[in-house]
Amino acid sequence: MSDRFQVDLAGMVDLLSRHLYSGPQVFLRELVQNAVDAVTARREFDPTAEATIRLRTGTDASGRPTLEVMDTGTGLTAGEAAELLATIGRSSKRDPTLGLGRTEFIGQFGIGLLSAFMVADRIEVRSRTARRDAPAIRWIGCADGTFEVSEDTDPDAPVGTSVRLTARRDAEHWLANDTVLSLAEEYGSLLPFDVAVQVPVAGSSPMWRRITQPELPWRVTHPTRTARERALAEYCERTFGFTPLAHIDLDLPVAGVSGVAFVLPQAVSPGSGQHRVYTKRMLLGPRVDNVLPEWAFFTRAVLDTSTLSPTASREQIHDDDALLGVREALGEQIKRWAVDTLSEPSALARSVLEIHHLALRALALTDTDVLDLVARVLPFETTDRPLTLAEAARDGEIVYTTTTEAYRRVATVARAQGLVVVNAGYVYDADIMQRLAQRRGWRARELQSSDLVQVLGVPGVAREMELAAAVADARDLLAADDCDVIVRTFSPDTVPAILLRDSESEHRRERDRERAASPDLWGGLLDSFADDSPARTRTLVLNDDAPVARRLLAAPHGEVFTAGLRSVYLAAVMLAGEGLRSAESAALSDALGVLLDASLRPASLESDHPRQEDTP
Repeated sequence: MSDRFQVDLAGMVDLLSRHLYSGPQVFLRELVQNAVDAVTARREFDPTAEATIRLRTGTDASGRPTLEVMDTGTGLTAGEAAELLATIGRSSKRDPTLGLGRTEFIGQFGIGLLSAFMVADRIEVRSRTARRDAPAIRWIGCADGTFEVSEDTDPDAPVGTSVRLTARRDAEHWLANDTVLSLAEEYGSLLPFDVAVQVPVAGSSPMWRRITQPELPWRVTHPTRTARERALAEYCERTFGFTPLAHIDLDLPVAGVSGVAFVLPQAVSPGSGQHRVYTKRMLLGPRVDNVLPEWAFFTRAVLDTSTLSPTASREQIHDDDALLGVREALGEQIKRWAVDTLSEPSALARSVLEIHHLALRALALTDTDVLDLVARVLPFETTDRPLTLAEAARDGEIVYTTTTEAYRRVATVARAQGLVVVNAGYVYDADIMQRLAQRRGWRARELQSSDLVQVLGVPGVAREMELAAAVADARDLLAADDCDVIVRTFSPDTVPAILLRDSESEHRRERDRERAASPDLWGGLLDSFADDSPARTRTLVLNDDAPVARRLLAAPHGEVFTAGLRSVYLAAVMLAGEGLRSAESAALSDALGVLLDASLRPASLESDHPRQEDTP
């Protein structure tokens, strides 16, 4: 007589395949997981019992693919089979007589065998219990929602359980031998029991291929340190597909977590850390992204945990307080490795600094020890050459720009004047400078226009008086651009002018604009920050050593002077790394047109008035 499942089986299969699991492939994990838990339960009351799990593919009488999973575990009685295999939410791992919520077991959600209906339309279970003298049972469940339980007539049925699936018409490929072998190795390669898959052999009988190893790869004892490094590198190549720069041992005995992190041989972007996590040596997921801190994206880790809680799908770790503590503790171990490794010069240290400087910058923002390490060993772009921040701290102070555009604006001139400026325009660098400025023994500040002006040469008094009228005219012409004009001497003389920007003045200008745009909303508040100083946000520094600038300053006030000044100003804007707006591009074109007309005018006049000897 057939009974019905205490759940809408078709709806449950759709729920499992579409919303809970990442795909049908997890059916094999569920089957192996149940077998492992059964073997674990039997070994508790019979430590000498055989602990094996076997997977065998084949076909039924009609040629449809089948898969049989056999274990030497504790087995089931007829009553247990009827109740546990047919009721969603029940699990032998939760049963009071079999161990309520025992941590030794992998499964804790009771979904169990029903997940196999994602790939099968018929499941047959044969089982003999090891806990009491009871007959073997046979349980058959079908995709139409019915099942039946009967006594197994085989008197020689062994203790343990055999689960046999018959493939659905649209899922036959999931029970192919190559697929089963691949999935078994993926999920169960680190299990502590003897798990084997039967594989065909050309011209001979099938053979059993063991897919498990007795010890975790990072806990295997090797004769030498070099042999261990080589073995772990080979394991990384098989697991992740790359040869690591180094490995970092991870071990939290109190939290029941152990593993190894491999340092990637190439740079990766933040947020790309995906790690391989096992729960009690059964694969939880190959791409778990929350077990290490975000800054540890330069590593790929393999971890095994006996305490962290998996999500309902058993493919991610539940993000709770326990995981938070484990993540922080593992992060400390990676930080300690980084500090110890990079503090001493070596080929490995050079490679890590060159490839993973971005990760180290991110790490420096969270840890003062790494911040000090980065300041001592990590090269930064400067106007001198690539220097560490310790080397760049001339006279005990680091001067930096917060954007690459600002750095390019001053780099050529600052380099020629011997002023060391650090480019902190790359990701994390400006934040590093701010944190470093708060550290005792360090001084760091953003470059100001006055810093560069102070190292430039000042023309003599007589020259300043000679240029006073031209400078005044230039200031009037650029007043609409909120740009001041000064004259200095500096190298190289091929640069006629540079454009300096004052960050404080720019902030003041934006504040004034906001106050003018919304006087009722912000006026009262922003008035308290008002500053009547006439400082402008930009300064055009004309180079009195440059022939072009000297010719401009000597030109009489008029359209040529105006066009020349506008051309030099806009050239300085582009040299500073800023793009020209459409109005500025049009102004540059007009200015060049005026200069071309002025240069061609004498030739035109000469052609209109021919020389005397050419007159007939």
